[in-house]
Amino acid sequence: MNQVFNVQINIMENVDLDIISNIERKCLDGDGLSPNELDYYLNYVVYQTRLLLSFKKNENINDYKFNFMCDTAQSIIARYFESLNIICRPVETQKAITSDILGHSFLIAEFNVNGEVKKYIVDPTYNQFFDIDRCSESNFKVINGIVVKTPDLGYFALKEDEDKQMIIKNLIKCGFMELNLENAKTYGDLFYKTKTGNINYLNAKLEMSGLVYIKSFEKSVGNLSYTSEELSEMGMSLEPVYKEILKKTV
Repeated sequence: MNQVFNVQINIMENVDLDIISNIERKCLDGDGLSPNELDYYLNYVVYQTRLLLSFKKNENINDYKFNFMCDTAQSIIARYFESLNIICRPVETQKAITSDILGHSFLIAEFNVNGEVKKYIVDPTYNQFFDIDRCSESNFKVINGIVVKTPDLGYFALKEDEDKQMIIKNLIKCGFMELNLENAKTYGDLFYKTKTGNINYLNAKLEMSGLVYIKSFEKSVGNLSYTSEELSEMGMSLEPVYKEILKKTV
């Protein structure tokens, strides 16, 4: 996949399942995690989800674009988090921001980090929007003065400053980031800029504050595409390591 940014997704080899099991137990019991534990854990969750998606499509995880797989990824992680009592909210951009933008599904998840609640955007398929072929100006389609199609996010990301591009690149790589004002604005604005309709892109200021996006994400009511049972039947279920260890000791 030729991307507008030369970013490879994070490959997590030699996972220490004892660490993951302990983190899952802490989440299940409501115990706090350290920042390092949470970073390790979310890298694991995103990587395992990407593996499931790529295996299902017989694709190499390093080259897979994850096109149209966002709702499946959202369901995989949400059902897994639910089994561990991790609070999460499915979000759809067209419901949370506005209906006439690029549609995409992701999660907001909450974690106890050293006694403080931290919220994260979890989006394993974000990299699908940076294919260079879909991020050029030629992807704009205007009919009778009405914008009916825009390029993908990468086109607009290239116009951002270095700090915002770093946020975008890190999300492409890792598939998660903390839901703070700066990250929310960077994330939300890129989708908002794909707005269609009677828009003059030379003058339009398609952006909102990070606080507006956070409130919109937190109020959004998204629907998961698959139940736990359906994911299991499809071979797309992410199973807790901790529960499996318990089963073996019974």
